[in-house]
Amino acid sequence: MCYHRGVSAFSEVSILVVSWNQGELLGRCLEAVGAFLPGAEVRVLDNGSAPALVPVAGVHWERSEENVGFAAGNNRLLAGVTRPYVLLLNNDVLLSSGEPVRALLAFLRARPEVGAAQGTLRLPDGTSDACGERLTRLGVLSHRGYRQAPGEVAARAATVLAGKGALLLVRREAIAAAGGLFRPEFFCYYEDVDFCHRLWLAGYEVWYVPTEPALHAEGSSARALPQRQLWRGYLSNMLASAGALWGWRLWLGRGGFFLAAVVGACILKGVLPVWRGRGPRFVRKRREGDFLARVTERTPPGYYRGLARKLAVGSGYAIIQAIAERNKR
Repeated sequence: MCYHRGVSAFSEVSILVVSWNQGELLGRCLEAVGAFLPGAEVRVLDNGSAPALVPVAGVHWERSEENVGFAAGNNRLLAGVTRPYVLLLNNDVLLSSGEPVRALLAFLRARPEVGAAQGTLRLPDGTSDACGERLTRLGVLSHRGYRQAPGEVAARAATVLAGKGALLLVRREAIAAAGGLFRPEFFCYYEDVDFCHRLWLAGYEVWYVPTEPALHAEGSSARALPQRQLWRGYLSNMLASAGALWGWRLWLGRGGFFLAAVVGACILKGVLPVWRGRGPRFVRKRREGDFLARVTERTPPGYYRGLARKLAVGSGYAIIQAIAERNKR
């Protein structure tokens, strides 16, 4: 594996990769980075893998003896970064060229008001990963284009509430303005939404930018964790982020359904959320009313039915429903 040195198109970029186990995926990810992003600084955290991952030459390598989570792991790597742009890259993302990062870099350089931009991700079955995330009119997230055939959503640049942290280029000065990168108590999930929401409030914008697709083997590490732990973390983080960042306009217009959705999800999944605190302090330079319309997605009723079905899978409600259907026969 060869990591090029010297001035290149990517010499202003530091790449952060956190890996818990998944040595084979990480190896392929770093092989592509080395081949396609010459000049970029590559920083990797072995996040408590067992056995320990084998360090790669030419890469800044750190190890944590325990799994501190995706959020805290990226924060640890960020502490040593001095370059102006930071690429958050999942260990299960495989680049087929340097074009996605090149396009994101050009976008941020041309638009100083943009704090972060996400590139295009494809899932192994050929469908789109989320092309950024917006809020629906009822206060829950809309994962734009997720699990759909690539189409207009994936092909068009758009403002989003949040970009997905699997392939997200961030302006380092914007991280400081937002009070830091991820909330370390967000072990996994929703940390990228919380961070990008803070970027908007700090006066920056967040965009989805269509690029050459990168392959994302979604959830490779998360599948090893208990589902109840994941749901408890996700719902706790979502509630804490809303409590810290939502202003009165959001709570007045969308808070009722949002809270009902969280409570319903907790019941269906059999979890009790944990309060995470108020989060980092930062200077709010923008009111939510200044950008809310730009990050709100119109969604059909079927979207909410789909969310309800997803929540019901594996829940006590799903079992009861299956029994009821059987009794009807």
